[in-house]
Amino acid sequence: MSFDFLQETRTDLHAKWDDATAREKRSRTVFAQETIKVDEVAGEVEAARAAIGAGVHVEKFVVEGLKELGAHISQKGNRLHFDLSELPRALREALGIGDGDKLQARFELPVEEGVLYLNRTHPMVEALAAYVMNSALDPLAKGVARRCGAIRTRQVDRRTTLLLVRFRYHLITVREDGESPLLAEECQLLGFAGAPDKAEWLEEKEAEKLLLSDPDANVHPDQASQFVSRIIEGFEHLSPKLDQFAQERASVLLNAHRRVRSAARLRGLRHRVEPHLPPDLLGIYVYLPVI
Repeated sequence: MSFDFLQETRTDLHAKWDDATAREKRSRTVFAQETIKVDEVAGEVEAARAAIGAGVHVEKFVVEGLKELGAHISQKGNRLHFDLSELPRALREALGIGDGDKLQARFELPVEEGVLYLNRTHPMVEALAAYVMNSALDPLAKGVARRCGAIRTRQVDRRTTLLLVRFRYHLITVREDGESPLLAEECQLLGFAGAPDKAEWLEEKEAEKLLLSDPDANVHPDQASQFVSRIIEGFEHLSPKLDQFAQERASVLLNAHRRVRSAARLRGLRHRVEPHLPPDLLGIYVYLPVI
C-alpha cells in the first residue's frame, strides 16, 4: 500500500510540475509585451490617451447628453443621481435599464455598492454614444447632436469653420507567405479661418479649443443654413487639403506602428499604410464673430 501511495504521489507531483511549466510558458507569451518600454512608445501612449478621452470628458458627454434627452440629474455628495424616466423609449431600451429608471453613478473610482462606475467602455456610455451618433446621422431623426451648425461666439474674430473628418486606412502587414490587410479608422477635427478658397488652417489645439466655445449671440436658422451652404459649395477647394491630411496621418500611423513593433522586438515583418480616399466628412460647424 505504501508503494502504491508513493507512486500516486509521484504521478500527482509530476502532473502538477508539468502544469506549472505550461502555465509559465503561457505567462511568458501573454506578457511578452513587457519588453516594451514606455519611453520608447511614449508618443503612441499619449495619442491613445488623447483619443479615448479622460474621465472628465466622459462625464461631460454623459451628463450633458442625457440632460438634453430628458433626464434629470442631481448631485448628492460624491455621486450623481440619474432619473431616466423621461428618456425616449428607444434610448431606454438601448441603455438596458428596463423598469429601473433611477440609478446612482460616479465617473471615478472607487465606488460604493449600488453605485455604477461609468467609464468610457461601460455599456451604458457606449449605448448613449451610439444613440447620439446614429440620430445625428439620420436625416429623418431630430437628434440632440447635429452634423452641421453655426453659432456666434466671442472666441473668434472672423468666420472659422471646424470639420469633423473620418480617415480610413488599410494597414498591410507583409510576411514571407503573403500580406494581411487590416482596416483602421480615426476621426480628426480640422479647422480653418476664412472662406474655403482662401482657407487658413488652424493648429490642432486651436481647433479643439473652439469645441468648448459657448454661443454669445443668436443666429437665425436661415442665416446659419447660408453659412453652412457656403462651406459645402466651396468644398472643392478643401478636398485636396483633406486628401493631404489623410496622407500625412497615414505616415504618422505607419511610423507609430513601426516604433511599437520595433520596441516589441518583432522581426521578419514589413508594413505599409494606404489611406482610403476621399475621407468622410461627418460634420461642418461654423463659428461667427459677435457683431
